[in-house]
Amino acid sequence: MTDILVQQSSKKPFLYRVTHKIHKEIWRLFFGRKLGQLGGNSFIHKPMLLSGLQNIYLQDNVYIWPNSRIEAIETNIGSGKISIGCGTKINPNVHIAAASRVSIGSNCLFASNVYITDHDHFWDPEHETPTESQSLIASPVIIGDNVWLGEGAKVLKGVTIGKGAIIGASALVTKDVPSNAIAVGVPAKIIDIRN
Repeated sequence: MTDILVQQSSKKPFLYRVTHKIHKEIWRLFFGRKLGQLGGNSFIHKPMLLSGLQNIYLQDNVYIWPNSRIEAIETNIGSGKISIGCGTKINPNVHIAAASRVSIGSNCLFASNVYITDHDHFWDPEHETPTESQSLIASPVIIGDNVWLGEGAKVLKGVTIGKGAIIGASALVTKDVPSNAIAVGVPAKIIDIRN
C-alpha cells in the first residue's frame, strides 16, 4: 500500500475571506489589546474561555482554532504566564492552563484536543474531599521550537519538550523529552531519535 500526498486548496470563497478578516479585526480591537502581547497577524478564533489575558503573550503569526481554553490562573503566589512563539498553529479544542509558566516555542503544530498544564492539585483523602482540595502544585512547562503534538496529547507539570520533538496521538507526557525525539504511549516513552 502506498501513501498518497494530498494537497489541500488554500483558496477560500470570497465571502468567507471577507467575513473572517472582519471578525479578526473586531477580535483584535476588543480582546487583543487586553493581552500581554499580541503579535502581528496573530489570532485566537472563537475561544471557549480566556482568563488572565494580561498574562498571555502571542508572538507574530500565531493562530489558535476555535473552542480553546487558555487560562493564566491567578493564585495566592502570583499569576500564571503563557507565551506562544512565532508561527505556532494550534488546532481546535486545545486547553492550556498555567499557574506558574507555560512556554511554547516557535513554529510548533498542535493537533486537536491537546491539553497542557503546569499544575495539579494536592489532595489529602483522609481529611478532605476532591472538591474541597484547592492547594496547587505548579512547575513550569517548556515546549521548544518546531514541536509537533499529536491528537489528544497531554503534557503535565514540570515537563520540558526539546526542539523538533514529536509527541504521538493520545500520549501522556510526564517526563522530559529530548530534542528530535519521538515519544508515544501512556506514559509517553521515547521510541526513536530523528537525525
